[in-house]
Amino acid sequence: MMALDLESLAVGTAASLSEVVTPERIAATAQLTRDDNPIHTDADQARLFGHSRPIAHGVILLGIVSRLIGTRLPGPGSVWFDSQMEFLAPVHGGEEVRITVRVAHVSPATRVVVLDVDGTKDGSVRVLRGRAKVRVPAPLPERVPTMSDENNVAVVTGGSRGVGRAVAERLAANGWRVAVNYRTDRAGAEGCVEAIRAAGGTAAAIDADVARDAQRLFGQSVETFGRVDAIVHCASPAVVRKAAVNTSSDDLRCYFDTYVVALHELAQLALPAMKDRKFGRIVAVLSSAIAEVPPNLSAYTVGKAALLALCRSLAVEYGPFNVRVNTVSPSLIAGANTDALGPAVREGVARRTPLRRLAEVDDVARAIAFLLGDEASFISGANVPVTGGLVL
Repeated sequence: MMALDLESLAVGTAASLSEVVTPERIAATAQLTRDDNPIHTDADQARLFGHSRPIAHGVILLGIVSRLIGTRLPGPGSVWFDSQMEFLAPVHGGEEVRITVRVAHVSPATRVVVLDVDGTKDGSVRVLRGRAKVRVPAPLPERVPTMSDENNVAVVTGGSRGVGRAVAERLAANGWRVAVNYRTDRAGAEGCVEAIRAAGGTAAAIDADVARDAQRLFGQSVETFGRVDAIVHCASPAVVRKAAVNTSSDDLRCYFDTYVVALHELAQLALPAMKDRKFGRIVAVLSSAIAEVPPNLSAYTVGKAALLALCRSLAVEYGPFNVRVNTVSPSLIAGANTDALGPAVREGVARRTPLRRLAEVDDVARAIAFLLGDEASFISGANVPVTGGLVL
């Protein structure tokens, strides 16, 4: 018997069972439960307590309710976890009872169904009334789509250089078709695409300022590849150091628009199709700065922290549709952006890192590729610190 679909379960839907409570059933219940109260098992003793004959255990009626819940309404797999019941009249051996459960309330968000319970005997005498709360299991897909099922497409923002380029090349090597997004560095993006194609992969460079025109990036990605299965958000403004009191609203807005607004708009565009296909991946690049909180980077740190909150929200809301959302938080990455800090700063960070070196862009790319892959099929809402242990 198939369970009812929760979406089709309307208030007022009812199911009933009729059953004769035989003396043998009463005796078997007494043996099973060890409830040998004489009002259930001995006619003479029952009369001494004011009953004309032995009365049935209340658990027999509750068993009928449980059978209704588990086989009829809501159906198989349902878990009865709370109830309030009132026994109104005794049931004696040989009497027929009819138990009805009726839907009083349905909560799709919590998958809880509230049932009104009513029991009668002889067609009119009420013997039981109450209310039961039942949790209905969510239907599991017969097969969760995986990367190997289709030729997946990843959009990598900020893909012309640094972490973004390393991610694009790593994903292409793993079989993804890649939209390499850039804002100003056309040569870098085209160089990335050429390297991917030379290695046998598929990629295209797409120019768009994600902070202002995420729709252009998404639209051209779909036009080029037909779909978007993953978003890897690496784009970032230049990191400018300012004391918090000197940070302007424009500074905050610059980071917030690039980090949070851009990914939110891309997600809005991509998630409907991901939800329909029951497949989607989103990974955003954060920073160990949200844990270490260095001075003079308040706008940058606030933007990254807000991006983490957005990703966690998306993970919660779209997890039921097999959309996994994660973040990675690298520490200081060796490269052109850190050269200006000078050797003393770089060497100081490396010495404080348990693995005794700075992060490389490939370290971050490997972590992101893992989170997008089937090996991370049960990881969502995570923030992976790619720090060599520095945050410890």
